[in-house]
Amino acid sequence: MTLLLFITEIFLFCCGGMVFAYNPQRAIAESLSLGIFLSFVLISLIFQTAFLLEIPNLAILLEAILVLLTVKYLLDHRLVLIKAVKSIGKFIKAHKIIAGIVIVCWVYLFFLVAIIPPSNWDSMTYNLSRVFLFQQEKSLFLENVTNIRQGMLVMGADILNHGFLRLNQDYGVGIFSWLAYISVCLGTYGLSRNFASKKVSIATALIITSLTEFCFQATSTKNDIFTAASAIFCFIVADRLLAQPNVKNVALLLLGLAYGFSAKTTFVAFMGPFGLGFLALALWKIGWKKLYQIIAHNWLYFLILTAPILIISQSWLFMHNTVTAQDPTGGATIRIVRQSNNMIYDVIGGVGNLVRYFFQSIHLFPLDYIARGRLNFDLAEYFTNIYNQIFQPIFRAHGMGYVGSKPYMFQLKSLPHEDFSWYGPFAVTIILPAIFWSLIRGNYWLKVQSLSLLGFMFIVSFKLVWTPWTNRYVVLFFAASGACVAFMLQQIPSKYQSKILNGIIAISLFLLISASVLNVSKPLGGLSITEFFKPNIWSRTELGGDRLYYARKRYKDDRVEKFRDLVTPGSKVALLANEKTWIYHFYLVNPQVAIVPTSLTEFKNNSQVYDYLLCLNTECNLNDIGTTHKLLWKSSTESARQGKLIKLKT
Repeated sequence: MTLLLFITEIFLFCCGGMVFAYNPQRAIAESLSLGIFLSFVLISLIFQTAFLLEIPNLAILLEAILVLLTVKYLLDHRLVLIKAVKSIGKFIKAHKIIAGIVIVCWVYLFFLVAIIPPSNWDSMTYNLSRVFLFQQEKSLFLENVTNIRQGMLVMGADILNHGFLRLNQDYGVGIFSWLAYISVCLGTYGLSRNFASKKVSIATALIITSLTEFCFQATSTKNDIFTAASAIFCFIVADRLLAQPNVKNVALLLLGLAYGFSAKTTFVAFMGPFGLGFLALALWKIGWKKLYQIIAHNWLYFLILTAPILIISQSWLFMHNTVTAQDPTGGATIRIVRQSNNMIYDVIGGVGNLVRYFFQSIHLFPLDYIARGRLNFDLAEYFTNIYNQIFQPIFRAHGMGYVGSKPYMFQLKSLPHEDFSWYGPFAVTIILPAIFWSLIRGNYWLKVQSLSLLGFMFIVSFKLVWTPWTNRYVVLFFAASGACVAFMLQQIPSKYQSKILNGIIAISLFLLISASVLNVSKPLGGLSITEFFKPNIWSRTELGGDRLYYARKRYKDDRVEKFRDLVTPGSKVALLANEKTWIYHFYLVNPQVAIVPTSLTEFKNNSQVYDYLLCLNTECNLNDIGTTHKLLWKSSTESARQGKLIKLKT
């Protein structure tokens, strides 16, 4: 019941945001997109404020007040809601087949995120795990962690799942990612309708909707997809600001930029090019006097807005990181930002990463997956060999990330998985040409958008190391390219346009269905016709009822169940683990237990304050702790990873 209340709250905030952003001169899809995004901003602000004050339960009071205000606001503006419903119904009626297929896929993806347990590796180690640590410590400033990402990286998107995890269950934790996906798809259509025909806008929205990795991220609990939603939000609001310079649009743009930065720090690679390009365009189109008047005449409004922007933008976290680790964003500490004093090697590495990303963009999903699985022909291996023969001798390991002391090897994979996939056949055949076409032939606003995307890609390539899973970083580049795509498709000669658009729509729907069905982390089916449902995630998780399915798959034992059953509620547990340890499930199954990450040395010095010791992925030498203890459970030879559960003070 409480879960349904929170989902209802999200829905109300989305509707309230849509009504607030409504503009009768724009497509309703645009307002829906903005409304969804504004719900992220509001909920994140509520949770961050409550935790910064170290009163997490304050969020419940703030939510209740804002829900009541939202309901009143919606009742006062119910005509807008009625118009939105009628507009959506009219669109579905006019495009029954397309809308029907898309709605079925979207509803299925919703059931995946709402019912199937989360499984993303990063989420198990920090994205979701850190939320349990926030709740346990009643603070966002974490001192005891197993992974430095838990305490140092921005949390504007991760904190949203506090709404679900505070209920001591994890149904629904992927709903915000799904909403970000819907927001981008609707925003793409709305943005395109400002200058392109309805059919071009539909084709463009479907191209973005069907991007393989983008679909996979819609069912994940990672934060990368929120950067794409932030970019689309900024594009829409900036477009409105150019047409209608007013305080509302200026404020929304500032909130969009702040939240994007709080979702993931890679967003700064977009903020820089977009901020400079749009500022120059705004000064030219609107004029500095008009912009100055907007700010000067509404100075109190902007002064009040400063507080939420400072909270949302994570300025407090950057100051904390600077004081404690001399690393504001945490990028240098986790070795994702390239550290080099050789400019020549920096250039070689940056160009090398651009070439690597281009090769990854030759992604023929699902044909590559089918060819490998049914014909034993690996297209990914074929293109990898081309890279190794031509470019590996040139770029070598420049620009690459390292595992230990060795650089990663560049390798493409024909695997439809969120950690290794790419963005489908449209990435290289339509999106890349469209961005360059808009840069050359588009108006100044389209040039700003294309330069923002290209600038983002260049900064990511030159400043961040390449790893096998940097695919997720560039979701912004591909998913926010809708306006550029619509512009290029609109230029197709009229005698060819209808047939080409029909082909694009048909292929997009096929790709969307394929991505929904063949996602190997949450598969509906496989490649075998006779055993299609053998890998079905619904049967394997007992329709989502087995919340520990992925934990057992990871550890190859029942350590989480043992921890749940053997540890007494109200106890204090010392946790010894490394940064690659899946700690998430232990917090999930035993919420009445305080699990404190620590080191072996610190534990030995303070062993008397703990009731249990949980060792994961590490050796526990307890010969000299000076206290009696009893081994309750130990990993076996069949276990995939080491583990011990020890009772102290026996």
